[in-house]
Amino acid sequence: MAGKIKQWLLSGPEAWVFAIIAVAWIAGLSAVLAHPIFVTNDSLSNYAHVWYVARQFWHGHGIPYHFPEVGHGQALAFPYAFIPWATAALVRPLMGDWATTLWLVLGFAGVVGSAWWAFPELRKPVLAAIFLANPFLAEAVIMGQLPFLWATAMLFAGIGCWRRERLAWSVLLVGLAQANHAAVVLPLAGVIAGAAFVLGPNRRRIGVAYAISLLIAVPGVAMVFLSPVVEDSTRASLIGTFFGTVSLRAFVVLFPFALVRARPWLEDRWLALSVVAVLFALNVGLVPLRNSSYAWFALGRTADEGLVSFLESPRFAPGATYRLLRVGDGKVGMYQVLQHGGRLDSEFFPESIHRTSWPGIIAYSQFLDERHVDFVMIYFAYDTQYQTNEHLLLDEMVEGGCAEVVDRSSEYDVYKVAPLAPCRVAIYHEPGQENDDESNRTS
Repeated sequence: MAGKIKQWLLSGPEAWVFAIIAVAWIAGLSAVLAHPIFVTNDSLSNYAHVWYVARQFWHGHGIPYHFPEVGHGQALAFPYAFIPWATAALVRPLMGDWATTLWLVLGFAGVVGSAWWAFPELRKPVLAAIFLANPFLAEAVIMGQLPFLWATAMLFAGIGCWRRERLAWSVLLVGLAQANHAAVVLPLAGVIAGAAFVLGPNRRRIGVAYAISLLIAVPGVAMVFLSPVVEDSTRASLIGTFFGTVSLRAFVVLFPFALVRARPWLEDRWLALSVVAVLFALNVGLVPLRNSSYAWFALGRTADEGLVSFLESPRFAPGATYRLLRVGDGKVGMYQVLQHGGRLDSEFFPESIHRTSWPGIIAYSQFLDERHVDFVMIYFAYDTQYQTNEHLLLDEMVEGGCAEVVDRSSEYDVYKVAPLAPCRVAIYHEPGQENDDESNRTS
């Protein structure tokens, strides 16, 4: 074995380039695994859902359907990612939060392993190096996109089964891939199936197989539309997020196909090595363009514990619904609220948090009332980051008798808000007529 490795390393610069990139990945993944909680852009929703599913399952309540502590009581335990979240929940009592961190790394390993199994053409050192140098693959890991990685691994495994004539396994795996990340992997799988239908033989078999895979994916598609994040988001934001996310993730899902097609040109050693160099450089060059510095710094970040002292104090009300408006913590504060017995008015997605301004107190109070909000905790850094009028409205609600301050610090204010009906009475001159001066001033 040692002799084969030595012979391989001496086979040319391609092998050395692959070895360097592989070592870089090992170092990066080791840094990820060093964190009990890997705090980055999209990671905390994974930890929260795995924590909740594990708590319900191991306390004898079975696999939950709802996650009432999140999304103003309407969230689902599995809006997607059933397989990775459920399996991580099974081992969480043994590993704690680190189980979710491990599952993120296993998702990456699944993508690489299944891609190389599905596409044996990519096992040459230079093509393997190009595959690993893909900056969007690195971004999927450092941003904590665990559901996407697991779904992509299943998709590649399904493609590998198809190429080996294991049709039943292929249909099942492709169906599960789409069900586990319907919003992203389903349309990309549709692109692959459509291209195979147009370009390849056996069109009838492809059409029937893909139709069956869509039937398998139906429950996952339904969960996406039943999730309150769809209701909480505007149509424009949903469409923009959909196309933006799918287009970026396509650089991971469709990349092996592009490499296989480009293989004749990449037989030129120096062209192939140049492609590796360009992709490797893009991992750095895209950071300011993608605004991904926060994700890269997650390799050395620890979870912020600054909120814990408040959550463990008498000022915190377990069982109440909190609207937590904070920046820079990767939403770890939202997870800590849940762990201390609180509820959240939103899910972990920015669209659900609803970072905006309101035309006046009545509109804002109605929003809080619809979400059953008891307390709003807003950080001054949030005001600086998003420039909304929410903090101003809360102060004016205090003046109008619609809220009271329950805690102040140098970093945040905490408000207890009144239900909508008493608030209406407090700020209206008379029933059915709004105070125009107040409305104009808040707008």
